[in-house]
Amino acid sequence: MKHTFTLIFLFSFSLGQTIHHKCGIIPEHEPALQRESHNWGYGYDSLLVDLERWGESPYVTIDSIGASVQNRALWELTISENPELSSNHRVYIHARTHPGEEESFWVTNEIINLLLSDSPFAEFVRANCVFHIIPMYNPDGVELGFARENANGVDIESGWDDEPLEPEVAVLKNRFIELMTTNNPVEVALNMHSAYACTRYFVYHDVAGTSENYAVLEQQFISGIQSYFSGGFENWDYFVSWTSGTPDQYPESWWWMTHGQSVMALTYEDMNCEEAGLYDSTAYAMVRGVCDYIELNYLDIAGDNGNHPAGISLHQNYPNPFNPTTTLRYNLPEDAMVTITITDMIGRVVKTLINDQQTAGYKSIQWNAINNLGEPVSNGLYLYT
Repeated sequence: MKHTFTLIFLFSFSLGQTIHHKCGIIPEHEPALQRESHNWGYGYDSLLVDLERWGESPYVTIDSIGASVQNRALWELTISENPELSSNHRVYIHARTHPGEEESFWVTNEIINLLLSDSPFAEFVRANCVFHIIPMYNPDGVELGFARENANGVDIESGWDDEPLEPEVAVLKNRFIELMTTNNPVEVALNMHSAYACTRYFVYHDVAGTSENYAVLEQQFISGIQSYFSGGFENWDYFVSWTSGTPDQYPESWWWMTHGQSVMALTYEDMNCEEAGLYDSTAYAMVRGVCDYIELNYLDIAGDNGNHPAGISLHQNYPNPFNPTTTLRYNLPEDAMVTITITDMIGRVVKTLINDQQTAGYKSIQWNAINNLGEPVSNGLYLYT
């Protein structure tokens, strides 16, 4: 039986709205609530218990990379099958900069659980990546009940341009510098937060503060993660920052000014409200999206792991609109001959992307807006079938 699917997509850029206050304004009742909930439900003692449990895994190395103002250790997990392997892709995640944004930890916790699981995907990631994770970057603030400050009353999220640096900032910055001198430096750096807007989104950096190419990479990265959790994340243009240039006070500022587009460094904002949840789905989408971005194609390599889709389907391309590339996803429940073509609105074939026998699994392919003649196509509406 032949299955035909048609979806419409645009070859153009999409310009989004600008929203301010990336974590939102703290509600007036927040200071009272946080003390009643005992460190927002997860304190430093809880972390120490989890560190002992995580440390039982043969894939985890736990070490302190330094200390806070009040001399609490800043603990880092290194997760990998072989962390010394120079071919590993390196990813860095730090959470709980703002203690009152505890959802950032719960997403990070699920990322750790996923990476330590026995699933084929986790095995694949551990064999090809090394993840560095700081679950609690501001332990003093957590224990003191400070929603966004460390023990000195300083917001260390926006203190990367201070002189002198706060102890926590200096420790993390030095760790970044150390890892960037390795043969396999950091490729993705995620800064985990949660926002009172009660939505899940990434803080997108405008071309005015980065570059045209990096802006496209951001769009692809965010849209890729979004594709693994339908309805879970806002579009890449939901929160647009750096519209008047590059600020110098954030971790992402340091990444951009020091390493440019070689590192995808973004802040993620989870939901900071009663409706928050689905942390496991969020974590899964983020790790899958990271793997896609660093070109670890789990779908093609591990498509025969028995986790096959129930039916044939084509998914909406992402990003959409796009420039200069977009990713098309499709599912094969069994081995089949696959033909995917791009056509214009009057039915003329523009590009044949695939015409080959393929094995069952979850698949993806990219199109760079080049036609069968090797020429760029014009802006407009296209179909793929």
